[in-house]
Amino acid sequence: MPRIVRDAPRLAAPPASSPPVAVRRRQLPLGRRHRAAALCVCRATTPREIARAIEDAPWRGGLEPAANAPWTAAEVVSGRIPAELAGTLYRAGPGRIRLGATKYAHWFDGDGYVTAIEMDADANTARCAGKYVETARWTKQRARDGGDGTNDDAVGSSGVAVRGAWTQASGMMANLGRFPTNPSNTSIIVHAGKVLACCEGGAPVAIDPASLATRGEVVFGPSLPMGFSAHSKQDPRDGTLYTWGLKKPPFIGISVGKVNAAGEVMQVADMPFPRAAPEFALLHDCAMSENYLTFFMCPWELPNDAIVGALSGMKSFGHSFKWSDERETWMVVLRKSDLSVVHAKNVPSFSSYHTCDAYEENGKLKVLYGKLRGDRTGLEKNFGDMYAAVWSSRHYNDLHEMTIDIATGNVTDALAMPTNADGERDMTKMIGMEFPVVSPRTMSRRKPKYVYTLANSCGEHGYFDSIQKLNLETQKAETRLSALGHYPHECEFIPKTNADDEDAGYLAYVEYDVSRDAANVVVLDAQRFTEVDPVAVIALPMHVPYTFHGTFARRA
Repeated sequence: MPRIVRDAPRLAAPPASSPPVAVRRRQLPLGRRHRAAALCVCRATTPREIARAIEDAPWRGGLEPAANAPWTAAEVVSGRIPAELAGTLYRAGPGRIRLGATKYAHWFDGDGYVTAIEMDADANTARCAGKYVETARWTKQRARDGGDGTNDDAVGSSGVAVRGAWTQASGMMANLGRFPTNPSNTSIIVHAGKVLACCEGGAPVAIDPASLATRGEVVFGPSLPMGFSAHSKQDPRDGTLYTWGLKKPPFIGISVGKVNAAGEVMQVADMPFPRAAPEFALLHDCAMSENYLTFFMCPWELPNDAIVGALSGMKSFGHSFKWSDERETWMVVLRKSDLSVVHAKNVPSFSSYHTCDAYEENGKLKVLYGKLRGDRTGLEKNFGDMYAAVWSSRHYNDLHEMTIDIATGNVTDALAMPTNADGERDMTKMIGMEFPVVSPRTMSRRKPKYVYTLANSCGEHGYFDSIQKLNLETQKAETRLSALGHYPHECEFIPKTNADDEDAGYLAYVEYDVSRDAANVVVLDAQRFTEVDPVAVIALPMHVPYTFHGTFARRA
């Protein structure tokens, strides 16, 4: 039977009547331990409301603002860095979601922050750095506030300087006629020799890999849309990049672009919409197979009666979107060779932020994606105030597989593997998850046997508390529970060299460590997933707020 482990020092085996957890950590009673840990993250300058929120749920300390951190030595506290990890792990996320006591109106509005962890496998050493992406909105906020613009007492003293996608600026006149600004906070990609911080709110921003300094926006070509997807797909065969985003104002709609490995725009095509006229839509991800791109446009729409307020600046743009029970999910399949439309049709309604993978098999296009268990409105409410968010299984996803007949467009959909019912805690089944990843060995080419997810067992942690390895062949899951007070970010799969097995590789991820109010990097062997000890643990001397996505750049 697949095993379940909790990251912790090895102690005596649990009694036979205990749940199937291989290792337990000896700790303070839960309430006392959490209150003690919370003291680590509530500083004298922390607003009282924020301090109370963290005391109530210590995971929220991982939302607290970061400071610019120069390159500093990190400590390898256990194990050894594998040779394949000689390089830099980049992570992007919101470096702050509050300006002093003023909270941004959505997690996704947080100011972009890039973390880099450089690992030397030969010396078994590491160093790290972190820096805000100095976007136009960030620099304007710094100029208005004074101070260094990162984590000092001046931040937020002037209110919110510029309008975000969900957060209105302080004062109506600062919003009128202003399109939402780009926080550059969602992902890091490396393309055409550049390290790019990406967010669909605007063009990618080049980051100096040596200093993490902001080099400025990169516009590969004037024909590309205004938005540049944080989930742009790079074809492993030739390095071609496929991206998409909202068109440049005053035009409405979404365009898809194709950029070659050298950074030259090869083609741009318009996305078809279910209605006669183009619409505003939030299209976060897509699935890429060998020959196709598949998009799911969920019915999270900007209603006609809200368009004027959202575009004029009188109302929040992002918070003007609503779920439509009258509409279905719009599916679009494009041919990668020429961006022509293969299929564009409605499928039964669902909400999804992230796809996992896609592959072609016997005339069928198979798409693995995360399907939200609950309602989108409830999820967005949590995102709207993360310091007040309370998570349940309804806020997470199940992995589904959609099968599309390439010739006819007929669609079927099913769970990819068994999942826990409400209230069930069988860790050999899929639990509520996000951020699914697969090995690059199979990505876009054939059906993966394994999918790795960030999951929430809805136990005592209150937030993401585990990594799962889903075996799509055996229909069983292996679950690795984090120690209490440790909250993992998305995993990066890094293949082993001179190995062919799909799961021959390492899972590297950042985690928030409440006890230190700082981050660790944890490296697991994907083939020995349930072994108690990680391959390596690196303690960073800095706080890294929860990140969204990143990449690993192997040392040249």
